[in-house]
Amino acid sequence: MKIIHYFNENNRVAKNVEKENGFLLTNLLGGYFWLAEKPTSRYQGWFFTPSWLAGNKIFRILENIEIEGSLAVNEIKNNFWQVERKRGEASETFFTPSFLNVLVYETTLASDIKLFFDAKESYNNQNSSFYEIFEQDGLVVIKCQTTDEAMPEFFVAIKANSTIYERPNQWIERNYSFDKNRNSAPFERSVYLALKFKNSQRLVLAVAQTKDQAIEQAQNATRHLGSLKKKARKEIKNLWPFLNRPNIKDPELKLAYLCAKNSLRSCLVFNEKKKIKGLYAGLPWFFQFWQRDTALCLTSLKALNKSTSQTIWQNLIRDIIRGEKNNSASDGWGWAIKRSDIFQEWHRKFLLTAIQEFEKSASQNLFWHGQRSTWMDTIDRYPATIELQALFLAACHTASKNFEFWRKKFFYDNLEDDSHILIKEKFWNGQALADGFNGQSADFTARPNAFLAYHSYPKLLTKLEWEKCFANLLPRLWLEWGGLATIDKYSPTFHNEHSGETPASYHQGDSWFFINNLAALVLAKANQKKFKPYIEQITKASMQDILWQGIVGHHSELSSARNLQAEGCLCQAWSSALFVELLQKLH
Repeated sequence: MKIIHYFNENNRVAKNVEKENGFLLTNLLGGYFWLAEKPTSRYQGWFFTPSWLAGNKIFRILENIEIEGSLAVNEIKNNFWQVERKRGEASETFFTPSFLNVLVYETTLASDIKLFFDAKESYNNQNSSFYEIFEQDGLVVIKCQTTDEAMPEFFVAIKANSTIYERPNQWIERNYSFDKNRNSAPFERSVYLALKFKNSQRLVLAVAQTKDQAIEQAQNATRHLGSLKKKARKEIKNLWPFLNRPNIKDPELKLAYLCAKNSLRSCLVFNEKKKIKGLYAGLPWFFQFWQRDTALCLTSLKALNKSTSQTIWQNLIRDIIRGEKNNSASDGWGWAIKRSDIFQEWHRKFLLTAIQEFEKSASQNLFWHGQRSTWMDTIDRYPATIELQALFLAACHTASKNFEFWRKKFFYDNLEDDSHILIKEKFWNGQALADGFNGQSADFTARPNAFLAYHSYPKLLTKLEWEKCFANLLPRLWLEWGGLATIDKYSPTFHNEHSGETPASYHQGDSWFFINNLAALVLAKANQKKFKPYIEQITKASMQDILWQGIVGHHSELSSARNLQAEGCLCQAWSSALFVELLQKLH
């Protein structure tokens, strides 16, 4: 299969790859469209979410669009705003306009186009949907009924350039190899072959909660398709602003940077009035707004859209004040407060109130948390972990610099100093930083969390101590293809292969791209010359994943330790965000 990434005439790269890849488009309303050459996952197809459910639920509409009798896919071209796919002499294009629940499908050759429906909430694996097909105002309309109380029915209106169609009324059995490979049952599912449009070249599909809304959207999108495409091309140009752009010479690296920015942008979710709702952690199945992931993405999001990122940060701080956590994330609070280093314009009162809420989990100059509440949420770690201690110190530092009342400034200044001394005493042995502390002893298991500690509070150690720490840590975690294992390679709990939905390998071997990119960023800050080989290999591996693996143009969640592979969630926001931040530092 040939993959092409095309930004403009001066910025395009192409490569033939052995593995079959797919593509993914979003509409900035929380909907997405993911296809491979053939259906391999129950998470593939066309999905949408109503605004009030964004971040909680998402609904599958179509399982697949298929040209009857078509050849295999031999090329995918990522144009950023749309995707082109070749099957022999025939070309298909897919387009999801921003801020519309619309899918546009076009082919260069008149074909018989089959639509396979599967109306359900994403996590609901029952086969219990019902369909009613009728015509209205020159469109074909399908009423889709689900078993979900939040969305018991929705409508899909289809405007085709051919008025001839069939209703096969067939249920087709699918076997999903992608899901089976990642141990994500069920692997089989029945989908509904509802329509076959004869001798057609374009379908405009719109989904809505009511029939009239769906019909109106499909008609308007068809009428204004040219201007919608022009607008989409213009939006993509903003990924490469004239000012403040990194000076990247390598063509592949430049396109990977643009893809990462576009992928991060694709995870943003707005309502119909273009007011920001949040940032998806990832697609296709992490369609939630997680504090930790969002906060770690904010530096790169600010480069994309300053006002949107500022609003997201303010919402995170308000959540802290309200005592809201999500995904049992103790560190999400800390990262949100840490992001005050890039958002200093907001009212101090709210930030300081959030710090005081965060401080409630501290005791005896250490920050304590519950089990499985750090980013390594599938394993039991000591109740005071190194990255949380660093975030606590960063919060104290922020408070001491922002409180106007001198007694409070003095209190947080002293708390920072006393905690710094204690944390260094308990966690640093002169050679390595402990991963955690339980009140009696420290856990010196090699994990990559020292990089997170540096990223949030570099004053924890001296420059030479950090260099020694990383020099001793890297050989225990380094994977020759250009990544870091999540536990010492020589540990008895180390897993060389990704275990899929069964989380045995998640934080005991699997290499996470966000932590790889963050580690390279930290190494560049600590001593770019000394750690240059590691930085270059991590950058190259991430570039390979973005351009030529998994979902083209998107950065995966993780890879097996054994070799570089696109695994886990194939479009992960913080993977892309940290890659963007890394390249902005290096270039």
